[in-house]
Parts: sequence; structure tokens; C-alpha cells
Amino acid sequence: MPADTDIGNMALSRLGTRATIADLTENSTEARQLNLWYATVRDELQSLVDWNFNRVSQALAASGTPPARWASSYAYPSDCLRMRRLDFGGASWVAGSQATGFEIASNGSGTFLYCNEDQVSAVYAQRVTDPARFTPGFILAFVDCLAASVAHAITQKEDLAERLARRAQERIERALADSANEGMLPGDADRLAQSLAVRGLDGSVP
Repeated sequence: MPADTDIGNMALSRLGTRATIADLTENSTEARQLNLWYATVRDELQSLVDWNFNRVSQALAASGTPPARWASSYAYPSDCLRMRRLDFGGASWVAGSQATGFEIASNGSGTFLYCNEDQVSAVYAQRVTDPARFTPGFILAFVDCLAASVAHAITQKEDLAERLARRAQERIERALADSANEGMLPGDADRLAQSLAVRGLDGSVP
């Protein structure tokens, strides 16, 4: 499977240049721009689409002392990019629905889930940094999103940046469609479109 540097070079190839990098931390314009965007684009893409390689299902561990209004406290997973589902005995919550019967908050040193249940199970999008775990579909989407994010800064070609943004959006919409058969949650497509627009992947921001 490709390494981080390979993914960066694939993104550069989308720009139509011959430039390559040996490492994301080297002192070159290409590496600096790729390194600036790499982790943010990776994490956002992993949170927006319900990829099977970073879908985690596990019981939460009791931890900490809850506020007086709650009976139980659980450690919130430190590698969680997006909580997708919570099961409290016979009740469940899914992302996009109103949060009732629990609260997620920080006590200043960590993040916890507070509720009145003695068992909680979670399904969430895990932050995966090891490219060996990435699926081919994720890599292709990641490459296109990364290329769209750095295109203008590296090439100064606004039309190229816009074309790559459209290509990235199409790639992710395809991934969303594929993921729909594996439990994609309602509303994720709208959230994706809004997120891409804010970050400029629709070509509206250089």
C-alpha cells in the first residue's frame, strides 16, 4: 500500500507537474503545502464517509466522576473523529438525531460521555493515520481532495483548482453512494457538500 509520501506524490501528479517529493517535511513548496493540508483532509474525509476500515464498534470504559445531574461517566474515545451510534441498553442514538439521555463534555483534562446507564456501546469513525489500512477507494478520494486543496497554492491556476475540486466532489459522492449500502447515515451527503464549500473544494476559494 502507498505511504504518506506516495499519496502526496499522487496528488501532485493530478496537478500535471513533474514535481515530486521525497518526504512531506522536506523544504520545498510542494511538501510544505501538502504537509499543511494532509492531516486535515485525511481526517475530514475519514469522518464524512462511513468507511469500513475506520469504523469501530466497542463498549465505552467507565471513567471519571460524573456531574451531579448524571449517574455514570465514560471515557470518550481519543481517536474518535465522529460518533455515529450509541447504544444504552434498550435505547439507541444515531448521528443526526437529537441527543437525549446523555451529554458529551470536557472536564478540562479529557472528554467524557455522561449518562444514567451502566453500559454504553459506541460505533464511531476512528482516526487512522497508517496508510497501510487505507482502502483503494479511500486513497483515490484522498488523493483527489488533497490535490484540490493544494492546487492553487502550487500552480496559481484557478481553473485547474476548480476542475480538481469538481473531480474531488464527484469522487466523494461516489464513495458516499457505495457507503450507503453499508449503513450510511441520512444527512451525510448534505454535510459533505457544505463542508467542501466551506473549505473551498467547490472552487469558490483559491
